[in-house]
Amino acid sequence: MTDAMEHHAREAGAAARSSARGGWLQTLGKVGYAAQGVVWLLLGWIALQLALGSGSSEEATQKGALARLAGNGLGRVLLVVMIVGLVAYALWQAVEAIWGHTHQEQKKRLAKRLGSAGKAVLSLALVATAIGLLAGSGGGSGGSPEQVTSGVLGVPGGVALVVAAGLGLLVLGAYLVYRGVTASFREKLEPDVDPRVIAAGRVGYAGRGVAVAVVGVLLVLAAARHDPEEAGGLDAAFTALLQLPLGAVVLGAVALALMFCGVYQVVVARHLVEG
Repeated sequence: MTDAMEHHAREAGAAARSSARGGWLQTLGKVGYAAQGVVWLLLGWIALQLALGSGSSEEATQKGALARLAGNGLGRVLLVVMIVGLVAYALWQAVEAIWGHTHQEQKKRLAKRLGSAGKAVLSLALVATAIGLLAGSGGGSGGSPEQVTSGVLGVPGGVALVVAAGLGLLVLGAYLVYRGVTASFREKLEPDVDPRVIAAGRVGYAGRGVAVAVVGVLLVLAAARHDPEEAGGLDAAFTALLQLPLGAVVLGAVALALMFCGVYQVVVARHLVEG
């Protein structure tokens, strides 16, 4: 690489970092963060209908939530806005993964950067689903969780991989609950955010944690029983909660928590200082 190319690369990197810390990229990225909140709000609503006996578990996925938006003209316009925001959010997090979190200690900085990279990937996955729905292709061609689990279980060491994935989701779920209980998510926000918004975030993070942990339990059970049909995504998690004693009440509580999560993300997006 020539000196001129290195100079231009440094300038581009500096511009990206500057934009991610207060420029147009961060502004649009906040729209993407709010867009994720809309998805959680819709998922919570779908889960609540399921708890009340009037919904379908097949809709209780991110794809199902976005499909509801794509079902009418106004929703499709909102979906386009969400796509723009989600792409910007992914770019924002990619910049943070490469150059961000410099105020953190080295070990925590690495964890934060990995977290930003994961957020970028998940955001792009939502973008792919949304674009597929707008194009009328059904939102992506990836296999179901059961199909993916079946494929992994069929390879050498597959059981261990599925168990590891399930345990990883259990840890993530516990961490999200911890974030909700301690309200440690406030570190990402400007000071003096309305306490009612923080309260909604507490409930929302805890609800997300429970849902993610149940998906992890299902994966571990699928590995232990060597039965991929035991696995599943959020739809399967909601169904599993519904089958518990007082399952409708439990699922209803989780559904309301997810709706709180959605409201929190939509309202708090403008106060973000870190994605």
